[in-house]
Amino acid sequence: MRTIPTILLILTFCASVAVAQTDSEKLWISGEVKVLAGLEIVAPLDVFAEIEQLHKFELIDTLGIFRFDDLMPGDYKIKIHGLGYSTLDTLVSLRDESINDLQLTIVADCEVSRKMAELDIKNGKPNLLLIGGIAPVVYMDQYKFEDKYDVEYKDYGCTPPAQECVEQYNERIFEYLDSRYGKSWRKKVRKDVIGLK
Repeated sequence: MRTIPTILLILTFCASVAVAQTDSEKLWISGEVKVLAGLEIVAPLDVFAEIEQLHKFELIDTLGIFRFDDLMPGDYKIKIHGLGYSTLDTLVSLRDESINDLQLTIVADCEVSRKMAELDIKNGKPNLLLIGGIAPVVYMDQYKFEDKYDVEYKDYGCTPPAQECVEQYNERIFEYLDSRYGKSWRKKVRKDVIGLK
């Protein structure tokens, strides 16, 4: 009769040791993602890291940090992707130790940039860029602003280029408006213009 509790005790102990060994074998991959937007290196916005074969996703935080936990040793294809960015694929081999400092850089697809702002100013067609939703928002007095300051609002809706690129474009337009009109335009501009402080 005493042998059954003893056997159960031994089996429970063996199972605990097996679970502890399995947990101690679990590793992680963590690192940092940076964005090359034009000539600037910036932290990413709305970018995801994915381990493709495991279908694991992590939202990369505003400092560019990501981490995948509970991984077994092996080779993993990590994809970094987001709207307005070139997708980056990288193969990572995880062996005996976790990876803590994986450094990755993705390129923002800048269809708009500081350089484009220069061209638009030169051609007399500067824009103030907005990132809206499915339906664009129009304010009644925005046309007065556009006529007075010779600039147009352009709303990308829900499919914008990378925000870093939009900020670089708008920053150059802000400089142009400041040099031409002083700071007075800033009190009248739409508050949803990207990058306006």
